[in-house]
Amino acid sequence: MLETAPSAQTARDLLDFESGALYFDEAPEPIVAALLDKASNAATASDRVAALGDAQRLAPQDLNVIVALYRHHYFLQAFEEALVIADLAMREAGKRLNVAADWRLLTVDDVNRTSGEAMPMLRFYLWALKGRAYLLMRLGRFEEALGPLEKLIELDHANRLNCKPLLALTRERLLDLEGDIR
Repeated sequence: MLETAPSAQTARDLLDFESGALYFDEAPEPIVAALLDKASNAATASDRVAALGDAQRLAPQDLNVIVALYRHHYFLQAFEEALVIADLAMREAGKRLNVAADWRLLTVDDVNRTSGEAMPMLRFYLWALKGRAYLLMRLGRFEEALGPLEKLIELDHANRLNCKPLLALTRERLLDLEGDIR
């Protein structure tokens, strides 16, 4: 089947923040919210890790918890751990969108079928995929970063998520690495 470029409506919707609830609009259970607050105010990294771990055990599918875990690992530059959490974020968003959790299976038709109310969740999924690509770049795994970036550009022809510069940088780094090998 021949896929066409998304309509102007779809491209506009990728930037429409008024169309539906954002992940953090879903209030976590009070005990989970308290643990997230405890983690954000923790005096030590071990206290923060303990609170986040407790929150994850209580609410493993809560996107507030998943984002808190991602931020924790990202800011510690624990990129391998953040990569696992980015994949978890896509899996959970995929369930809510009723689309493939495996980003490689996501299609332009999936994007075009997404209703206005679900656009923020689709955007969350796509930002998690962009985060995955960026983490791979930070880890020096440029070849692996190509796939997610190319998929994002396939899904977002208008480049609303601004992935083209990352793809260009990734390709440039690969050429540099190729030159270093010779």
